[in-house]
Amino acid sequence: MPQDARSIAPQLDPVLSVVVAGHRQVRLEAGARDAEQQQQREAALREAMRQVLTRLREQASQAFASVDQVYSAQPPLFRLITGSATGADALAAGLAAETGYQLDYLLPRASQQDIEGAQGVAMQMRPPEGGVDLTEEQYRLRDHLALSFGDLLVAVWDGEESALSSGTALMIKEALLRRAPVCILYLPTQASEVQLLWLDLQALTDTWMTEAKVLGCRAPLLLHVFDSLALDSPALAQRLHQWMEILLTPFRPALEENNSETQLVKRIEQQHAVTRYAWQWLAWWLAQRGWRQQESPRPLPFWEWAKGSWLWLHIMLNPPQKSQPLRVIEILHTQVRGYTREERVINRAHGFFSSLAKLDLGSALRSLVQPPYTQGYASLNADAMDDVPNPIREPCLEPFFNWSDAQARVFSTRYRDDTWLIYYAAAFAVFCAVAGAIHLWPAPAQGVPFIWVLLEFILLHFIVRRVLQSRFRNYHGHWLSFRFIAEQLRYLRLGYPLLVLPQSFSTPVWEPYTERGRRGIRLKSAEAWILQRILIAEGLPRSAAAQAPIYKMSEHNSEMLQYVRAVLEEHRHYYRQSYQRLHKDHTYLHRLAFALFTLTFVAVTVHFFLTLPAILIFTAFFPAWGAAIHGILSQNEVVRVSSMAAQVWRDLTILKEAFELHEQLAGPESDWHKTAQLRELVGAATDILSNQNYYWRSLFQHNHPDLPA
Repeated sequence: MPQDARSIAPQLDPVLSVVVAGHRQVRLEAGARDAEQQQQREAALREAMRQVLTRLREQASQAFASVDQVYSAQPPLFRLITGSATGADALAAGLAAETGYQLDYLLPRASQQDIEGAQGVAMQMRPPEGGVDLTEEQYRLRDHLALSFGDLLVAVWDGEESALSSGTALMIKEALLRRAPVCILYLPTQASEVQLLWLDLQALTDTWMTEAKVLGCRAPLLLHVFDSLALDSPALAQRLHQWMEILLTPFRPALEENNSETQLVKRIEQQHAVTRYAWQWLAWWLAQRGWRQQESPRPLPFWEWAKGSWLWLHIMLNPPQKSQPLRVIEILHTQVRGYTREERVINRAHGFFSSLAKLDLGSALRSLVQPPYTQGYASLNADAMDDVPNPIREPCLEPFFNWSDAQARVFSTRYRDDTWLIYYAAAFAVFCAVAGAIHLWPAPAQGVPFIWVLLEFILLHFIVRRVLQSRFRNYHGHWLSFRFIAEQLRYLRLGYPLLVLPQSFSTPVWEPYTERGRRGIRLKSAEAWILQRILIAEGLPRSAAAQAPIYKMSEHNSEMLQYVRAVLEEHRHYYRQSYQRLHKDHTYLHRLAFALFTLTFVAVTVHFFLTLPAILIFTAFFPAWGAAIHGILSQNEVVRVSSMAAQVWRDLTILKEAFELHEQLAGPESDWHKTAQLRELVGAATDILSNQNYYWRSLFQHNHPDLPA
């Protein structure tokens, strides 16, 4: 495979995004006795927020500077996302430049304030008829989206509510349910000083989450997971270090030199087969005697090699589950190497014989020239959408999508080639056993048929070796990981202009644990962490018009409708092709297996009347060949994936017709009402695709290569 840009793993951009929310000015002033106390409260709040933002930026800078294997070399970017209301929002906006943050607005509607020079998104929501303010549901949507684009939340809250009715309290609750770090600038109505409350990540246990979601989260339960820590305390430094580790560098344990997983991999790489180990000793002995010019390193002692052989066998039979930090490094450092000559031959043979089984001579001949791994779907290319009006600048998802898509194709090719080889080798091992039993030429008519015994031994050795090798190299796991990342980015691109995000971009990526009496936190999903870092680095959509830094979402309904329909058509084409290809594979291979079992039935019937030694080929080899075909179909879940692709294609077709009907029946509703309808339609498409992706992953999750029955 050519080493183009898709073969090179892109690096993540070093970005920290902080969401700031809080009460409006009216509520902040409610508890002040006089103007002097009000000024004290404002000054204390401003100074506390300035120090918190500065401290967060410093900690993030240290975290980015401490690693260079994952993030790009560009300077870190610190982004502050807030609204345009008075009070906490205005205070944060005024401090952004001073504390070194790029200011981004996420507005539920056009701001009344002067925000010249700022950038962000105005959703252009409209209040209900006769109303002057937006509904609570609309504000909740804005807050939900803000948290999706942020790493952590800084909230100004007075705590004067027990049932969590204010927007600030509900936003804090949602951040906690996402297990996102939260800092509360706690300012009760009668207080003049701000108390800094910092979330204890280890307190967000499953028990606490269940109680907050099911039984309701009141103020005492919410404050139970926070600690009051001074800015200059060592405990806060340790807490912030923990935050940045889980947010920005959860892969750090995999980079340590004494990491047990890394040491195990290195030890396995040192382990060689018997012949190679013997040759190493011979080469070293000759070099010591001066009979060999090139100096050879001393091989492992025999006892170490013997222990390593037992370790190798144990690892091959039961590959250990890799930790999530190591999986992050593996995913982001995987480069598609060129196919070896052996892999090219195997892939061509796979394509040739599979096409012959489908009675497709043209495809069989083409497979000898053009291997099947080059026959994939088109890469994501922003230039291909030039003729489709797009109100936003195309998000920078192309490098990550094309890279992960290329990895997924390579590993799926290796996984499927290994499956084909293993099952067919098992069938031909049966043929060798039958040929040896009937002394088929070139075996002698009498005595031991050494040629067939040797071939059967070679095939059995090949099967075991191939299964162990495929499981250790984890082609199956890499394929699932990269395909999941690629598909989630594909779905993100569909809804990004309307801020419709797949669930994987807001799901918690870490969890607390208790092990041997010790409490800690650990990464939960390497893929979800990578996806969320990509989204946070991309940030809010940017207006395509350079003179309009604020992207007013509801002003582009017709353009967004055309753009979304064009992207949706790409998805329909993808799943239609997938269904047609898989259905054809299943149909022809099923017919071949049926023909083989039919011939077996005829041979068994004939055997009642005639005694022919060669008939064992029909009664043993043909059933084994048919079983191999059935095993390939089952291992690759061809039937289920084909029917699943057909269902998604039908659902997307219905949705396409719904888009067309929506365009025809567009009435005099407000722009936001039309935008909300578009978001519902795009959300339905995202749910269809995302559910299919999760089901596909669960379907293949346990289909590791295994010895054929």
